[in-house]
Amino acid sequence: MTDCLYMDETDFEVFAEKILLKIADFIEDNDKDSIFEVDYLDGILEIKIFDRGQKYVINKHRASQKIWFSSPNSGAKYFVYNTNSKNWLDDNDELWQYLFTELKEFYDFS
Repeated sequence: MTDCLYMDETDFEVFAEKILLKIADFIEDNDKDSIFEVDYLDGILEIKIFDRGQKYVINKHRASQKIWFSSPNSGAKYFVYNTNSKNWLDDNDELWQYLFTELKEFYDFS
């Protein structure tokens, strides 16, 4: 993947923390029907779907400088920070878009 360069540990922490908190805050602010339970602690974001007993886990992996994504629907993916687009990407998808496309099965955030 192009433009996904190794960054210093501080930059990785800042960018990873920013996206994980943004996801957590967005879900908590917009989940008017209490479909989800969101927990964020020590770089690990858990998004539980109450009526399904399913859980998404999204966390920082410092050693590889990736965000690890685990979905009950699609399995595991790994996202790296793209310095040009300023987004977390894997080979095909952008983290935010990918997650909320999956979560639309349970709740329409629009």
